[in-house]
Amino acid sequence: MTGIKLEIIEAGEASGRAFMNPQDMKSLRADDLDVVVFVNEYDDWGAAQVVGKDDCAAGYIMIDSMTLDSANMANGDSVDVKKNEPKGGITEVQIGVEPMSSQATEKAVVWVADHASEMSELLKNRPIFRNLEINWRDAEIGHLKLKVIQTKPPIDPGETAIIDPAGQEITFEIIPAVDMSFNAILLIDVSGSMLKEDMEVHEIDGAIEGLRRGFTETKDLQRFLDQFREGDRVSRIASAAMATLLYLSLKIGRGWGENVQLITFGDDVELLQVQDKKGSMSPVIECTGEMRELNLNTVAFYVIEKCKKATGLTAMSVALKIAGDQIKYFPKNPRTSKQNPTMVVVLSDGNPNKGDEEKSIPVNPIPVVKQYLIKDDVVLYAIGIGEADDVVMHRIADLGRGEYFRATNFKELWRFYDILAQKFTIAAKIKSQKK
Repeated sequence: MTGIKLEIIEAGEASGRAFMNPQDMKSLRADDLDVVVFVNEYDDWGAAQVVGKDDCAAGYIMIDSMTLDSANMANGDSVDVKKNEPKGGITEVQIGVEPMSSQATEKAVVWVADHASEMSELLKNRPIFRNLEINWRDAEIGHLKLKVIQTKPPIDPGETAIIDPAGQEITFEIIPAVDMSFNAILLIDVSGSMLKEDMEVHEIDGAIEGLRRGFTETKDLQRFLDQFREGDRVSRIASAAMATLLYLSLKIGRGWGENVQLITFGDDVELLQVQDKKGSMSPVIECTGEMRELNLNTVAFYVIEKCKKATGLTAMSVALKIAGDQIKYFPKNPRTSKQNPTMVVVLSDGNPNKGDEEKSIPVNPIPVVKQYLIKDDVVLYAIGIGEADDVVMHRIADLGRGEYFRATNFKELWRFYDILAQKFTIAAKIKSQKK
């Protein structure tokens, strides 16, 4: 559609909207609350819902101050203005957070997730598009920059979308816009049902190559890898072990002072202990320095052995309680002198069916998560494999501000683990209200 050339007038706080003379709107065939995009000579790009305003002179467009700031434009700039048909039905938006003051990235990400309703108000009435950046200058925590990274369904280049339709629930996934260090606690189900061989192997070559780069190729590791042949079916526990080793290989390979702990649970719960620099046994798997290679190989041997011994019931609640207790033992990050935030990942194929009466730990994992894992710098992910109880796993993830993922084959499982190893994310669900 043909556009028109207009000059910008800064409109102050205008709820993210723009105003045009009704005759200019008629030239664009635009109605009130249609979306227009405006582009300057440097190809800076912005978008706004437009409203007709008689006292806006022809040849001008009055634009909300924050929208102008985000578009890197100012009063008096000349822009090409065109009508744009926005995409509806957006259910998920991934928001990158970049601190612009002296805030720690970790603190800023958690703060935005905890203030998702305020962020939603900031975004109301504002069309979004790929790579949209918004300066949240008056955030309580200090100046932040928010960036729209991706959406579901996706927005293509040049498209806009409206994300606050009345009565629709929107999930914001909050991630750092810059790389951020985080610790991880992995909880792996090794109960008897994990021996079931119903995980089909797809696209295995890349996974095996990644493991060979990260681990010493022992005979045990080679025998373990030999069972993964394209198109075959392997056990759930073997798939979980492979994905876990890939996660550790990638995460430890980054070498940013991050650390990992590993808990397995079936009838019993076991916290893996590795040797630290002083020769003592520790649950913290160091990811840098001289201990890196030894720790990786110790974990590989442990996980491979667990594949052979899966048995018993599913004491998930006990494992979650131990994970909550273990967070305090992670050392401080040497770069920041603060403890990194923690991602807890629980992988299971069945219903939780065992607690610990002597320690007053119930079978139901929900109260355990509420008591021990709802903390400022903790995010909990749940991965279901096989016949997992989707209701329980979804609720665990929701309480932990994470996500529930159902893996139906090995390819899906290790790719999801690959994503988790790279990004610390928090899912924040809010319900939009139309103004």
